[in-house]
Amino acid sequence: MGLGITPASAAEPTIGMRAARETIEVKRRPNRAAWFEPGLHIFAADGPFELRVARADYGEPLTLTRTRPGGVSEPLDSDLLQEWWGLKDFIKLRITNSKGEVVKRRKLDFCPNSWDQQRVGDGGPFKPTYPYFCGGGPFTKGMVWGIDQDWATSIFEYSGLRLKGPDGRYRLRASITKKFVSALGVPPEQASADVTLKLKTVEGGGGCLYCEQARALARQQQFMDVPVIENPDPAILPDLAALPAFGMRVSNGRKQYLRFGATVWLGGASSLHVEGFRQEGEDLMDAYQYFYENGEIVGKAPVGSFEYDKRRGHGHWHFRQFAAYRLVSKENSKVVRSKKESFCLAPTDPVDLTLEGAEWRPDDIGFGGSNCGGESSLWVREVLPLGWGDTYYQGRPGQSFNVTNLPDGTYYLEVEANPGTLLHDADVDNNIERRKVIIKTRRGKRILRVPPWRGIDTG
Repeated sequence: MGLGITPASAAEPTIGMRAARETIEVKRRPNRAAWFEPGLHIFAADGPFELRVARADYGEPLTLTRTRPGGVSEPLDSDLLQEWWGLKDFIKLRITNSKGEVVKRRKLDFCPNSWDQQRVGDGGPFKPTYPYFCGGGPFTKGMVWGIDQDWATSIFEYSGLRLKGPDGRYRLRASITKKFVSALGVPPEQASADVTLKLKTVEGGGGCLYCEQARALARQQQFMDVPVIENPDPAILPDLAALPAFGMRVSNGRKQYLRFGATVWLGGASSLHVEGFRQEGEDLMDAYQYFYENGEIVGKAPVGSFEYDKRRGHGHWHFRQFAAYRLVSKENSKVVRSKKESFCLAPTDPVDLTLEGAEWRPDDIGFGGSNCGGESSLWVREVLPLGWGDTYYQGRPGQSFNVTNLPDGTYYLEVEANPGTLLHDADVDNNIERRKVIIKTRRGKRILRVPPWRGIDTG
């Protein structure tokens, strides 16, 4: 009971607020404001706290659902959301001085997910299981937020508070706002926490605000003597799917280039796991796709090759058969093709983490989860987890489209996943997605108009 959480006999999972320390000494340099991390956390007790944010289709509003153990789902008011980024105005802060006068007020949004979570008991999992962060891109369909049982998430993570005033004692009260206390059934005694602040000016003072750093676990697995499977069961395969291009703009220089961003994401039954093995004296690596069933590797198949990209800003191994981009005319003839055709696979954007088996918490976001290798590497492993997308921004000449001599008119920017279908893919019907673009010339400059795609206006 010293942890200040709900007794184990309580049947319903709940959340609450707790402070790491009752009193904090806050140091600052002369004539400076003080910065400090108050050590306030939201914890989950008697079960996990889980929320799901989703939309039925693009263009539809977001919905918010609380999921309880046993598969019980409870719809919540979507007005509680700050879109994909967290719970809006979840916490209110108030700092008073020794006279009881309020010197600072602030409201905070809150993301239950976190890079650095703290354990508050041993009744939950050994490691956190929920994603590292809240958020989503224009094409995200579903996101999972949560705190595991007996774990806690800092309300500030790696930021803090600013306090300005005379040296002395202050009182910080942090409270879960009334609308969330009601909506989430937070026990009143767990809805707030108080911290005493001792503000002190010192020569050369100031604390360490960012002493703790995010930590990630690196999985090391060895797959020896895995059998080759020529025709894997579609029921165990990943499903690569293209999303429409976005963030399009034209650069008007000596030559004119259409720049864009594009995402290929992964649904289906498992992650996409590709490894490359270098034969002695060869400049390419032979690529193999690995297949999972019930979380175990059951086979592999050859799927092309990796090449080493020596260009500035790259310096790693790229898989050659992941995606392709074309600018297609209204008459469906191929007009311009991007030369970007090789990739270092990495989870950059959550697209639908509500899928069964989706990887909520990859070992690393971005390139840390893949081993893209160096020029002398003999082996690489590149992974795209289930539910995640890999986004590339085609801004360099050769990757972007040269539209210098392209006639004005209507075109379609085509994103294709798994070109050549060398990767084993559960469904190839969703591998191509097109986005309409209209190119015009005005006073010698190219003007680009991009109509919304299924209600989403991303330019």
